[in-house]
Amino acid sequence: MITSSNKAIIPGVYLQMKRIASLLLLTVLLFGCTRPKEAPVFKRIGNVKVTEITGSQALLNGDAFFYNPNDVSMKLKKVNIDVTLAGKKIGSIEHKLKTKIQALSEFKVPVDAKFNIGDVGVLNSIMSMIGGKKMKVRYTGNIKMSVYGFPISVPVDYEDEIRLKF
Repeated sequence: MITSSNKAIIPGVYLQMKRIASLLLLTVLLFGCTRPKEAPVFKRIGNVKVTEITGSQALLNGDAFFYNPNDVSMKLKKVNIDVTLAGKKIGSIEHKLKTKIQALSEFKVPVDAKFNIGDVGVLNSIMSMIGGKKMKVRYTGNIKMSVYGFPISVPVDYEDEIRLKF
């Protein structure tokens, strides 16, 4: 039986239980939504080729391959990569994306850059494009992702000798 002296105790107990439940829920949410154990791993850049030449401009296409070793999916947000050909910076790759990356999977990011053929040297460019000479291409920068709203930056530093193909 509830008496007038017990009525004041019940709202106090209810309020205290509500605070404990709220604190428990907050703790579970904070520790449940932690950062991934490992950052995605940059593997390589492949499929590099010149796909278009317009006047003195050429378009260099390729794909950057990564692996997500975590058991949670991520969102790819931004790509910031500088492209160097034969030791000269020929362009920057800047994409803003909202691409979902599956857990425990490999994924690729397109890396396309326009460059002025004259910046590399006309003779080197012509020789490379007809297949007579290999050129060094270097990609440096980072890929930005997020997991549960936490930002992750994956560095990219890759160099390869390629024959530019049409």
